[in-house]
Amino acid sequence: MLFLKIDSSAPVMTYLSGEIKAALAAGKKVVWLTAGGSSVAIAVEVANEIRENPHLANLTVSLTDERYGRPGHKDSNWQQLEDKGFALDGAKLLPVLSGDSLEVTAQKYADTVSRAIENADYSVALAGLGPDGHILGIKPVSPAVNTKDLAVGYKWDDYERVTLTFEILKRLDEVIVYAIGREKWPQFDMLAKEVSTEKQPAQLLKKLKKVTIFNDYKEAI
Repeated sequence: MLFLKIDSSAPVMTYLSGEIKAALAAGKKVVWLTAGGSSVAIAVEVANEIRENPHLANLTVSLTDERYGRPGHKDSNWQQLEDKGFALDGAKLLPVLSGDSLEVTAQKYADTVSRAIENADYSVALAGLGPDGHILGIKPVSPAVNTKDLAVGYKWDDYERVTLTFEILKRLDEVIVYAIGREKWPQFDMLAKEVSTEKQPAQLLKKLKKVTIFNDYKEAI
């Protein structure tokens, strides 16, 4: 894992848009998975940066996780992206919610994203890190932590969640994490130790191919 200390989100946008543009320019098929929360603004900026790219037909975009409900509900990560102006005409956009049951939604999500990654030459995720140590929608001690399923839908104390799992993350070429705020700093200290994934799902990041963590706390472990 590479830790990069930042004081604004600009380096994240520059890095991610640069990776996507370079891959598209090389004629590669690209999959970009993006998150909700504090990552929404970055995703919108990246989309604005690449929207004139002549190779957008080779780009597929979906989510790392979603809050379950009817399509377009106010807490939906995809809806929040659209509300902030996210648009990429010419790219293939894959929202998660379809009006199906939680279980069916998770299965369709897994099938769609795994197929896209299999057909891609470069796959990247923009993810967050929660103050409780969760990544994507993988909450501590949740059914999403140690499952072998590619995606899981489950009820939690805040939302009904649908999330991709480690089984998808380990197939990606790169994961970019954006995590700022003092409330998250203890998670970085914990990440330097050997902690169970049940307690801190972010430990899964250590097992991935390439991880870059943009944060406001530390430069390196």
